[in-house]
Amino acid sequence: MSNLTPLFRQYVSIIADESTGLQEAQSETKSSLNEIVTRDSFLKECRSLAKFLFELNTVLKSVCEEYMNDFSMTEAEKDNFDAEARLQLQEYVKKLKHLEQYEKGRRKLIDEQIRKISGSLNFFKYNNRNIDKRDFISYQNFNNDFRSGVLRSLNLWLKYVSSEFSNMQQERLASQRKFQQSLSFSQPSQEVDLNNHSEVDLTESISLTVSQSQPVEHIQDEIKQYEETISQLTQEQLQVLETEHEELINQKNEQLKKVGLINKTIMEIVGVQSELAAHLQVQSQNINSMLDNQDIIETNITKGNKELKKAQRAAGKTAKLTTYIAVIIGILILLLDYIS
Repeated sequence: MSNLTPLFRQYVSIIADESTGLQEAQSETKSSLNEIVTRDSFLKECRSLAKFLFELNTVLKSVCEEYMNDFSMTEAEKDNFDAEARLQLQEYVKKLKHLEQYEKGRRKLIDEQIRKISGSLNFFKYNNRNIDKRDFISYQNFNNDFRSGVLRSLNLWLKYVSSEFSNMQQERLASQRKFQQSLSFSQPSQEVDLNNHSEVDLTESISLTVSQSQPVEHIQDEIKQYEETISQLTQEQLQVLETEHEELINQKNEQLKKVGLINKTIMEIVGVQSELAAHLQVQSQNINSMLDNQDIIETNITKGNKELKKAQRAAGKTAKLTTYIAVIIGILILLLDYIS
């Protein structure tokens, strides 16, 4: 029987070489993918914005019952809550717009890179590494779709929270309108009650008198006594009702004045809010310009540091070369002196 050990070892070496090459190819693919992965704070900012939206939605749901109840929160507290919620929503809208603008600018840069490599071969240089063009394009398309989905979900959440807050405000305004309508209708109803109150008392007293008058011969006397009593009671009742009516009118007028002051305060708050929104927008633009300038400054600093390191290396090499040349020349001079 022939010895098959060398043939077996040859097969094992071939398989080992193929597996090693496959592992190296996989490691190169992973390293190339790591090179093209986008590393920025976009997802971190989106997570923080989603967290803030969830927290605001939780606050709105927890405060909704007290907000609709007139006895749990005062009008001033409701106005403060409305102002703070509006400011938060405006800040979140601005943050979402900033993220959308950033993503739009990033996509423009990626599209320019894809156009540059469209005419090249399967591989191209990216961060001093050979990257597969198909892997780069497929990854960028997937990344763009994923980020678009994140922005759409944030936009939907922001619209949902804004609609919940606007529904709360609409219900509050509807309750205020009902209260004002009740105040406007209360004054004529009080006058009708004043006019009909004496008639009701008259009918009640007549029924009582007729029911209690059993002898027929005393009917005329009782009627006369009743008329005299009614004439006296009616004047007293009218005076009492007039005073009560005046007090109620004064109370309703005071309530109407308070409602007018509340509406005036709300309009002032809306004006201040618009001014704050404009001021915050200007500040956000200034902050964005400062951040852009800071990025440019940091880029220039890094470039300057690189150039400085290169200059230091070149100066070190020049100093070493000068030292070596001086030593060699000194040795040559000593040799020439020794020979002469």
